[in-house]
Amino acid sequence: MFGSTPAAAKPVAKKEKFVNYNESQAMADIVAELTKFWTLQDQLAEYLRAEEAKAKVYDPNVTNAQQMQTAMNRIMCQQEAAKLEVTIRELMVYQTPGLADLYTQTYEMRGVIREQQEKARVANVSQERQVQWQRREEERNLRLKLAAVVVTSIFLLYLWLWLVLVNRWGKT
Repeated sequence: MFGSTPAAAKPVAKKEKFVNYNESQAMADIVAELTKFWTLQDQLAEYLRAEEAKAKVYDPNVTNAQQMQTAMNRIMCQQEAAKLEVTIRELMVYQTPGLADLYTQTYEMRGVIREQQEKARVANVSQERQVQWQRREEERNLRLKLAAVVVTSIFLLYLWLWLVLVNRWGKT
């Protein structure tokens, strides 16, 4: 009893599950999660735009406390969105090998897409203005034609009355 060494407890080896996870799958998962983030970011931006639109409409029932709460919520949302964007950028660029290039390319492509969208928006606005101008021109031309018909009718009526009057003078 005293001379024997205590039996050392043998650690029980836990079997770790090995998950076959390739780089393509990891990249696809990251892209899916980033897409969710950007969707939420868009929703947050839409919420902020709605709050700004509400603030532009006068409501006499809004108290100072409600205004302060709205202002605080808007500021906190903007700050949190900025922090999350910085965090994601830092994670992708500095802490995840191989994603720095993806981040850079993504934001460069976003810039290209924004330019294309802006050009398309400008073209769309221009086309809408052109259509509105054409409608106004058609309405103006229609009014001019109607005015010409009215003036011609009045002139013909005046001429007819004058001829009737001249004919009566000639009979007397």
